[in-house]
Amino acid sequence: MTLLIPSCARVIALLTEYEEGALGPFDWLGMKLHLALCPPCQVFLETFERAPALLRGAWSQAPTAGAEHALSGALSALREGRAPCGPQHHPAASDWSALGPDGDPLLALLLRVHLGYCKGCQAAHSGAEAIPPAKNPIEALRPYLPGASHWTWSRLGLGGGQVARLQEDPQSGAVLSLAKLQGGRSVPRHDHLGLEVSVLLCGGLQDGPAHLCPGDWITHEQGYRHGPEADPGSECLALVRVEGGVRFEGWRGLFGVVR
Repeated sequence: MTLLIPSCARVIALLTEYEEGALGPFDWLGMKLHLALCPPCQVFLETFERAPALLRGAWSQAPTAGAEHALSGALSALREGRAPCGPQHHPAASDWSALGPDGDPLLALLLRVHLGYCKGCQAAHSGAEAIPPAKNPIEALRPYLPGASHWTWSRLGLGGGQVARLQEDPQSGAVLSLAKLQGGRSVPRHDHLGLEVSVLLCGGLQDGPAHLCPGDWITHEQGYRHGPEADPGSECLALVRVEGGVRFEGWRGLFGVVR
Protein backbone atom coordinates (compact mmCIF):
# COMPACT_ATOMS: atom_id res chain seq x y z
CA MET A 1 0.00 0.00 0.00
CA THR A 2 1.00 3.66 -0.30
CA LEU A 3 1.93 6.22 2.34
CA LEU A 4 -1.71 7.35 2.52
CA ILE A 5 -3.35 3.93 2.22
CA PRO A 6 -2.38 1.60 5.10
CA SER A 7 -1.49 -2.07 4.79
CA CYS A 8 -3.92 -4.88 5.63
CA ALA A 9 -2.10 -5.49 8.93
CA ARG A 10 -2.46 -1.83 9.88
CA VAL A 11 -6.17 -1.83 8.96
CA ILE A 12 -6.82 -4.86 11.20
CA ALA A 13 -4.93 -3.19 14.07
CA LEU A 14 -7.14 -0.08 13.76
CA LEU A 15 -10.52 -1.79 13.44
CA THR A 16 -11.59 -1.17 17.05
CA GLU A 17 -10.84 2.55 16.84
CA TYR A 18 -12.55 2.70 13.43
CA GLU A 19 -15.73 1.13 14.81
CA GLU A 20 -15.67 3.44 17.88
CA GLY A 21 -15.15 6.57 15.77
CA ALA A 22 -11.89 7.22 17.58
CA LEU A 23 -9.53 7.49 14.59
CA GLY A 24 -7.82 10.72 13.64
CA PRO A 25 -8.65 12.19 10.20
CA PHE A 26 -5.61 10.73 8.41
CA ASP A 27 -6.12 7.19 9.74
CA TRP A 28 -9.87 7.41 9.02
CA LEU A 29 -9.27 8.48 5.42
CA GLY A 30 -6.66 5.77 4.91
CA MET A 31 -9.05 3.14 6.29
CA LYS A 32 -11.84 4.28 3.96
CA LEU A 33 -9.57 4.16 0.92
CA HIS A 34 -8.15 0.74 1.84
CA LEU A 35 -11.58 -0.80 2.50
CA ALA A 36 -12.88 0.52 -0.83
CA LEU A 37 -10.06 -1.29 -2.66
CA CYS A 38 -9.58 -4.49 -0.62
CA PRO A 39 -12.36 -7.17 -0.73
CA PRO A 40 -10.65 -9.46 1.88
CA CYS A 41 -10.60 -6.63 4.42
CA GLN A 42 -14.23 -5.81 3.60
CA VAL A 43 -15.15 -9.40 4.52
CA PHE A 44 -13.01 -9.23 7.68
CA LEU A 45 -14.75 -6.00 8.74
CA GLU A 46 -18.21 -7.53 8.20
CA THR A 47 -17.26 -10.52 10.36
CA PHE A 48 -15.75 -8.21 12.98
CA GLU A 49 -18.96 -6.14 13.13
CA ARG A 50 -21.12 -9.24 13.62
CA ALA A 51 -19.05 -10.70 16.48
CA PRO A 52 -20.29 -8.45 19.35
CA ALA A 53 -23.96 -9.14 18.55
CA LEU A 54 -23.32 -12.90 18.44
CA LEU A 55 -21.51 -12.79 21.77
CA ARG A 56 -24.19 -10.66 23.41
CA GLY A 57 -26.77 -13.19 22.27
CA ALA A 58 -24.99 -15.82 24.39
CA TRP A 59 -25.85 -13.85 27.59
CA SER A 60 -29.22 -14.49 29.22
CA GLN A 61 -29.31 -10.88 30.38
CA ALA A 62 -27.73 -7.59 29.37
CA PRO A 63 -23.96 -7.58 30.16
CA THR A 64 -22.62 -5.12 32.70
CA ALA A 65 -20.23 -2.31 31.76
CA GLY A 66 -17.39 -4.30 33.33
CA ALA A 67 -18.17 -7.30 31.14
CA GLU A 68 -18.24 -5.06 28.06
CA HIS A 69 -14.79 -3.68 28.95
CA ALA A 70 -13.44 -7.18 29.58
CA LEU A 71 -14.75 -8.39 26.20
CA SER A 72 -13.23 -5.40 24.44
CA GLY A 73 -9.86 -5.97 26.12
CA ALA A 74 -9.85 -9.68 25.29
CA LEU A 75 -10.70 -9.05 21.62
CA SER A 76 -7.93 -6.44 21.40
CA ALA A 77 -5.45 -8.90 22.88
CA LEU A 78 -6.42 -11.63 20.41
CA ARG A 79 -6.12 -9.26 17.43
CA GLU A 80 -2.64 -8.26 18.59
CA GLY A 81 -1.52 -11.88 18.99
CA ARG A 82 -1.45 -11.80 22.81
CA ALA A 83 -3.13 -14.27 25.14
CA PRO A 84 -5.81 -12.31 27.04
CA CYS A 85 -5.57 -12.51 30.81
CA GLY A 86 -7.53 -11.10 33.70
CA PRO A 87 -6.59 -7.93 35.56
CA GLN A 88 -3.71 -8.17 38.04
CA HIS A 89 -3.92 -5.66 40.88
CA HIS A 90 -0.78 -6.79 42.72
CA PRO A 91 2.92 -6.90 41.73
CA ALA A 92 4.29 -10.08 40.19
CA ALA A 93 6.56 -12.20 42.37
CA SER A 94 9.59 -11.08 40.33
CA ASP A 95 8.84 -7.39 40.95
CA TRP A 96 9.62 -7.62 44.67
CA SER A 97 13.34 -8.09 43.99
CA ALA A 98 13.40 -4.32 43.32
CA LEU A 99 13.32 -3.79 47.10
CA GLY A 100 16.78 -5.36 47.39
CA PRO A 101 20.00 -3.30 47.67
CA ASP A 102 20.64 -3.40 43.91
CA GLY A 103 17.00 -3.13 42.85
CA ASP A 104 15.36 -0.66 40.51
CA PRO A 105 14.74 2.48 42.64
CA LEU A 106 11.67 3.65 40.70
CA LEU A 107 10.02 0.24 40.87
CA ALA A 108 10.91 0.04 44.56
CA LEU A 109 9.07 3.32 45.18
CA LEU A 110 5.93 2.00 43.46
CA LEU A 111 6.14 -1.19 45.53
CA ARG A 112 6.32 0.78 48.78
CA VAL A 113 3.30 2.87 47.72
CA HIS A 114 1.34 -0.31 46.95
CA LEU A 115 2.32 -1.79 50.31
CA GLY A 116 0.79 1.21 52.06
CA TYR A 117 -2.61 0.25 50.67
CA CYS A 118 -2.48 -3.55 50.46
CA LYS A 119 -2.76 -5.51 53.73
CA GLY A 120 -2.18 -8.81 51.98
CA CYS A 121 1.13 -7.71 50.45
CA GLN A 122 2.15 -6.14 53.78
CA ALA A 123 1.74 -9.54 55.45
CA ALA A 124 3.73 -11.29 52.71
CA HIS A 125 6.53 -8.69 52.78
CA SER A 126 6.50 -7.60 56.39
CA GLY A 127 10.12 -6.46 56.36
CA ALA A 128 9.59 -3.87 53.63
CA GLU A 129 8.95 -0.21 54.41
CA ALA A 130 5.52 0.93 53.27
CA ILE A 131 4.48 4.48 52.37
CA PRO A 132 1.13 4.96 54.12
CA PRO A 133 -1.70 6.52 52.10
CA ALA A 134 -2.78 10.06 52.92
CA LYS A 135 -5.68 12.36 52.14
CA ASN A 136 -3.32 14.24 49.84
CA PRO A 137 -1.29 11.56 47.99
CA ILE A 138 1.20 14.04 46.55
CA GLU A 139 2.08 15.37 50.01
CA ALA A 140 2.68 11.82 51.23
CA LEU A 141 5.11 11.25 48.36
CA ARG A 142 7.04 14.53 48.57
CA PRO A 143 9.80 13.15 50.86
CA TYR A 144 10.59 10.51 48.24
CA LEU A 145 10.47 12.69 45.11
CA PRO A 146 12.52 15.57 43.68
CA GLY A 147 11.31 19.03 44.69
CA ALA A 148 8.19 20.26 42.91
CA SER A 149 10.24 22.99 41.24
CA HIS A 150 11.81 20.22 39.12
CA TRP A 151 8.48 18.81 37.97
CA THR A 152 7.45 19.58 34.40
CA TRP A 153 3.67 19.35 33.86
CA SER A 154 2.47 18.90 30.28
CA ARG A 155 -0.76 18.11 28.43
CA LEU A 156 0.33 17.05 24.92
CA GLY A 157 -3.27 16.52 23.78
CA LEU A 158 -4.07 14.18 26.66
CA GLY A 159 -7.82 14.78 26.57
CA GLY A 160 -7.75 17.01 29.64
CA GLY A 161 -5.16 14.94 31.49
CA GLN A 162 -1.75 16.10 32.66
CA VAL A 163 1.57 14.37 33.24
CA ALA A 164 4.44 15.61 35.40
CA ARG A 165 7.81 14.08 34.61
CA LEU A 166 9.54 13.59 37.99
CA GLN A 167 12.83 11.81 37.41
CA GLU A 168 14.72 9.36 35.20
CA ASP A 169 16.70 6.35 36.33
CA PRO A 170 20.10 6.52 34.57
CA GLN A 171 20.56 2.75 34.89
CA SER A 172 17.35 1.57 33.18
CA GLY A 173 16.37 4.74 31.33
CA ALA A 174 12.89 4.44 32.86
CA VAL A 175 10.97 7.64 33.65
CA LEU A 176 8.86 8.21 36.75
CA SER A 177 5.81 10.45 36.29
CA LEU A 178 2.64 11.59 38.00
CA ALA A 179 -0.43 11.29 35.78
CA LYS A 180 -3.59 13.26 36.52
CA LEU A 181 -6.98 12.75 34.86
CA GLN A 182 -10.28 14.48 35.59
CA GLY A 183 -13.35 12.38 36.36
CA GLY A 184 -15.16 11.06 33.31
CA ARG A 185 -12.27 11.87 30.97
CA SER A 186 -10.14 9.34 29.12
CA VAL A 187 -6.55 9.24 27.96
CA PRO A 188 -6.37 9.09 24.12
CA ARG A 189 -5.46 5.64 22.84
CA HIS A 190 -1.75 4.98 22.62
CA ASP A 191 0.69 2.10 22.44
CA HIS A 192 3.69 1.41 24.64
CA LEU A 193 7.24 1.15 23.36
CA GLY A 194 8.37 -0.46 26.60
CA LEU A 195 7.13 -1.69 29.96
CA GLU A 196 4.71 0.51 31.95
CA VAL A 197 3.99 -0.05 35.65
CA SER A 198 1.62 2.17 37.63
CA VAL A 199 -0.08 2.46 41.02
CA LEU A 200 -3.33 4.37 41.37
CA LEU A 201 -3.15 6.93 44.18
CA CYS A 202 -6.72 8.26 44.21
CA GLY A 203 -9.96 8.04 42.25
CA GLY A 204 -11.13 5.13 40.11
CA LEU A 205 -9.96 4.09 36.64
CA GLN A 206 -11.24 1.70 33.99
CA ASP A 207 -8.25 0.35 32.04
CA GLY A 208 -9.42 -2.23 29.52
CA PRO A 209 -10.87 -5.14 31.53
CA ALA A 210 -9.34 -3.83 34.78
CA HIS A 211 -11.13 -1.47 37.15
CA LEU A 212 -8.56 0.13 39.45
CA CYS A 213 -9.03 1.57 42.94
CA PRO A 214 -6.47 3.42 45.11
CA GLY A 215 -3.42 1.26 45.73
CA ASP A 216 -4.06 -1.08 42.79
CA TRP A 217 -1.05 -2.07 40.70
CA ILE A 218 -1.14 -2.68 36.95
CA THR A 219 1.54 -3.61 34.40
CA HIS A 220 1.43 -3.17 30.62
CA GLU A 221 3.97 -4.87 28.39
CA GLN A 222 5.59 -3.37 25.32
CA GLY A 223 3.09 -3.10 22.46
CA TYR A 224 0.03 -2.79 24.71
CA ARG A 225 -2.58 -0.35 23.35
CA HIS A 226 -5.21 1.26 25.55
CA GLY A 227 -7.05 4.46 26.53
CA PRO A 228 -7.86 4.43 30.29
CA GLU A 229 -10.96 6.29 31.49
CA ALA A 230 -11.43 7.91 34.92
CA ASP A 231 -14.58 7.15 36.87
CA PRO A 232 -17.11 10.01 36.79
CA GLY A 233 -17.03 12.51 39.62
CA SER A 234 -13.49 12.10 40.96
CA GLU A 235 -10.00 13.04 39.83
CA CYS A 236 -7.53 10.20 39.24
CA LEU A 237 -3.88 10.42 40.17
CA ALA A 238 -1.36 7.68 39.41
CA LEU A 239 2.36 7.17 39.90
CA VAL A 240 3.75 5.70 36.67
CA ARG A 241 7.08 4.14 35.65
CA VAL A 242 7.54 3.99 31.86
CA GLU A 243 10.29 2.50 29.72
CA GLY A 244 10.70 3.63 26.12
CA GLY A 245 7.80 6.10 26.09
CA VAL A 246 4.41 5.94 24.36
CA ARG A 247 3.08 6.81 20.93
CA PHE A 248 -0.44 8.23 20.52
CA GLU A 249 -2.74 7.17 17.70
CA GLY A 250 -4.38 9.48 15.18
CA TRP A 251 -3.31 13.12 14.89
CA ARG A 252 -1.63 12.99 18.31
CA GLY A 253 0.97 10.75 16.71
CA LEU A 254 2.46 13.98 15.33
CA PHE A 255 3.99 14.46 18.79
CA GLY A 256 6.20 11.45 18.08
CA VAL A 257 7.34 9.30 21.00
CA VAL A 258 6.31 10.84 24.34
CA ARG A 259 8.36 10.01 27.43
